[in-house]
Amino acid sequence: MHAAVVTAFNQLIAQKDEFLPGMKLAMERAMLTSNSPRVTEIDERLEALQKELLKKANAKQGFEELADEIDSLREEKHDLLVEEANRAGMKQRMDELEAFLAEQTSEVTDYDEGLVRQLIEKITAYDDHLAFEFKSGLETEVQM
Repeated sequence: MHAAVVTAFNQLIAQKDEFLPGMKLAMERAMLTSNSPRVTEIDERLEALQKELLKKANAKQGFEELADEIDSLREEKHDLLVEEANRAGMKQRMDELEAFLAEQTSEVTDYDEGLVRQLIEKITAYDDHLAFEFKSGLETEVQM
C-alpha cells in the first residue's frame, strides 16, 4: 500500500504541468462567485422582519407568517455561508496541493504519513487497482 501511495504522488508530480493551469482557472472562477451580496440582502430583510415581528407580537397580532419567513431566510443564509466556507476550504486544499507540487523537483521516494494525511482524502481498493482521491478533488489510479 505504501508503494502505491508513493506511485500516486509521483503520477501527480509527473502530470502537474497538464492539470495545474486548468485547476487554477476552475478555482478562480469558483471564487469569483460570491454569496456576500445575497447574505447582505438577507440580513437587511431579517432586520426589517424582526422589527415588524416585535410590533405585531406587542400588539398581540398574528405573526406566524413573519416567523416562517424569518426561519426560511435564516436557513437560506446558513446554506449560503456553508457554501462560501466550502469554497474557501477547497481553495485552501488546492493551494496546499499546488505548494506540494511546486516544491517537488524530483519523484517522491519514501512514504510520508503526514503528506498522506494532508493531501489524500480517501483511497478506494479495487480488485486490480487503487483509486486515490486527493483533498483538492483530483483523482488518480494505481494498477496493482
